[in-house]
Amino acid sequence: MAKREEAPASHSKALLVNGTLFAFRGYGMGNCRADVGTMMKRTNLARHSGNKAVASCTALLLLACSLPVSAATESAEAIHATVTRFVRNHLPANISNAKIHVDGPAPGLRFPACDHLQLGFFGYSNPYGNQTVTVSCSSPSPWRLYLPVQLAINQNVVVAARPLSADRVLSAADLSVVQRDTNGLGGNALSNPQQAIGQVLRFGTLAGQPITTSMLNAPEVVRAGEQVTLYAEGDGIRIATIANAIENGRPGQAILVRNVQSGRVIRGTVTANGSVVVPF
Repeated sequence: MAKREEAPASHSKALLVNGTLFAFRGYGMGNCRADVGTMMKRTNLARHSGNKAVASCTALLLLACSLPVSAATESAEAIHATVTRFVRNHLPANISNAKIHVDGPAPGLRFPACDHLQLGFFGYSNPYGNQTVTVSCSSPSPWRLYLPVQLAINQNVVVAARPLSADRVLSAADLSVVQRDTNGLGGNALSNPQQAIGQVLRFGTLAGQPITTSMLNAPEVVRAGEQVTLYAEGDGIRIATIANAIENGRPGQAILVRNVQSGRVIRGTVTANGSVVVPF
């Protein structure tokens, strides 16, 4: 829970209505009345234009002016620190040197005191990149903040040691390891060259370009024209025969093969050892 503080008259007040946070500077009652007068003029115009937001904001400003300046509040600095700890505690275990930048709240702002601050990720939580954290309070006065968070994560990244062409089977000489910010790589960056050695590049890369899992295919273990062992499996029964591969295939890929005995063309799934399995 963020630390409560007593808000002096010169600090801002913030209120949430219909999910929108409004912040007001506490200049003192004289300036506050002047602001209200300005808003009242806008309200009169709004009545003719149908703009209800201005009228609502005027009511908020009147309410903000009536709040006691000595009321307990949550400071922007305390909320900022709480969000930073929340994000760091949710980083993956392999990330220890992330730089966390929380965008807001503005220094000096004060928010209504909260019995228990609730924090959560808004939308998709990407532990390797930018995200948005929700800070909300349900009592005694409900309010909510959405704070953007940027992450800079420097860690080992496997990159191409030189320009590489598509369909190349990677070797240790093709790769190097550098320290780089992985924000934007979506957690797909490789940290160890062994993860890429023997894999096949799906498309060409430039020297220094990070190698990600989405750029790699497993090597082909079946070639068109080769004979493979064809297994028919089902109900605890496994029958083996010989087939001719019609297509190349990688582990997990479905290819066409021709049963040597029957001449029938069927589609089966390639296994890691180069055989083909057909369910029945």
